[in-house]
Amino acid sequence: MVGDMFIGKSAAVIILAAAAVMLVLRTYQYKRQIRSFARAVMKRMDSDWNQPVCVDYFNKDIVELAEVLNLYTDRHKELEKQYEWDKRQLKNVIAGISHDFRTPLTAAKGYLQMLEKSAHLDGKEKEYLDIAMEKLAYLKSLSDDFFELSSLEAKEEAEFSVLNVGNFLSECILQQYGWIEERGIRTDFQLPESDVFVETDAHDLMRMMENLFSNVRKYVKSYVGVNVFCEGDTLVILMENDLEGMEVPDTERVFESFYRDSARSNEGSGLGLYVVACLAKRLGIETDAECTEGMFRIRLKIKRGGTA
Repeated sequence: MVGDMFIGKSAAVIILAAAAVMLVLRTYQYKRQIRSFARAVMKRMDSDWNQPVCVDYFNKDIVELAEVLNLYTDRHKELEKQYEWDKRQLKNVIAGISHDFRTPLTAAKGYLQMLEKSAHLDGKEKEYLDIAMEKLAYLKSLSDDFFELSSLEAKEEAEFSVLNVGNFLSECILQQYGWIEERGIRTDFQLPESDVFVETDAHDLMRMMENLFSNVRKYVKSYVGVNVFCEGDTLVILMENDLEGMEVPDTERVFESFYRDSARSNEGSGLGLYVVACLAKRLGIETDAECTEGMFRIRLKIKRGGTA
């Protein structure tokens, strides 16, 4: 009798031990499969990897979960593609509208200029016409900035090529000669004496420089400078100008869209430097701004590379 009880207890212990081993093994298999699912789902969502989530441990519940995960990630990819398509379409529509918006503004400005030259206006009539011209000029500037921004958003990628920095900046500066001479602005342009090359999108970089000079033109008092130098494998373009007025712009915010603080004039939309920041991001150019002792400075840092 004692022997039978001992055998019974031994058998029970063996059964319990086997059950515990099976439970541990099944738990391990479940955890391993869940980790595998997590890695596969992240891979499907974050890349173009289209392989389905695979099942290593066959179990009805596990198989069902795999099917649901595959359906979810497939739907996620469909929605992502639809979102990208809709975003491109919206950008193109905005670019088209902004272009069409500029046409009647240009025509209206032309008619007002004709009226100003041909009509003999005085007193209040002349005052009202001047106000209309001023507001129309601001609206035209705003539409131009908006068109530039929408065109930038509609363009998918930059087109990189090798650029001679000295020749490029000489061309940029020559385009500013008229207003600089007319206003008697002092200049200090220090361009590279030897050839320095960068790989960038020449069109986008030209737009950046045009916007930077446009910003200078609006807020400069009497001096503008451009200094180009190298720091290791980085090319630095430093633009600086003194400011009209005593208040200092918030250099932490000057690259934000529609930023215009009380130190700046009523000209402009506040989009010029924002466009510069957007283009810089696309081209991999670092930007920063500072203002000390009445001098406003913007730096562009471009990785050197390429040869003629």
